[in-house]
Amino acid sequence: MPNTYLMKKVWTMPSKVEEAYKLKRKVAGMKQFDLKCRVCHKKYGKNFTFHHKKYVTGEQIYKDFRSTHDYNLYILPRIEQDPNRFVLLCGAHHTLVEKLKRFKKDKLKRLFDVVNESE
Repeated sequence: MPNTYLMKKVWTMPSKVEEAYKLKRKVAGMKQFDLKCRVCHKKYGKNFTFHHKKYVTGEQIYKDFRSTHDYNLYILPRIEQDPNRFVLLCGAHHTLVEKLKRFKKDKLKRLFDVVNESE
């Protein structure tokens, strides 16, 4: 008697999760991103994110979607079309970029001046 679990697994369509993961890895492998974090050069893996350098008016954002996978299926083709609008970051550096964006430009410059003066 054949193993029905194995048969079901073979014949099922890829889930949204699998489809989004494969597409995200494919896009991350583009020459523009080279499968690594732009900041630390860590090799692509879990929790990597495409950071928007610039948003386009009318384009949906992450909050418009029910799941990360739905958002990825929406945004990844746009990243393929115009990769210069995005940067690939590991989770830690994406979080840091988002926090630093909250600073006003003059305060951010002074913060980096202090960092650069410190040993």
